[in-house]
Amino acid sequence: MSKIRQRPTEADYINTAPNEENPVFALMGTGFTSLDENPAAQTRSRKYINQTSSSTSISGYAWTSAFAADQIPEQAAISYIKSISDNEQTGEDAETDYVKVDLDQAISNEENTYHARKRRVAVEVASNPNNDGELGISGNLLAVSDWEEGKFNTQSKTFTKTGAAS
Repeated sequence: MSKIRQRPTEADYINTAPNEENPVFALMGTGFTSLDENPAAQTRSRKYINQTSSSTSISGYAWTSAFAADQIPEQAAISYIKSISDNEQTGEDAETDYVKVDLDQAISNEENTYHARKRRVAVEVASNPNNDGELGISGNLLAVSDWEEGKFNTQSKTFTKTGAAS
């Protein structure tokens, strides 16, 4: 029987210093209760005069990643997202880089380095709920750019572009 890929084989990082020269990637791990990727394929249909049925194709994607987390101030990723909400940031001030790392796809001869994809995202904070007296935060990462293929070193927390966008 085939083994189903487990969620801990993907690591998610967000740049908590988007206005600095060098990115500072923080793991979106402890505190996050969900981080669900939604590719949201966009379609286009066309019915030609010689067809009884429409032809449908994929014309693009409206990618989002819904997140929910407990407000743990010591977690840099959560603290950064909370600051966007607290300061009601908009436009480029609410944008940063996001990296999805495939921990089950190690790069040969490069310690702590794995296949990764990076894209620019807008951070939409939708709510700061009260969960029985404990505060949470939820919202969406919204695609601003296409994916860049690359590799990510989990020790140095650096992304290196390696190929064309997917």
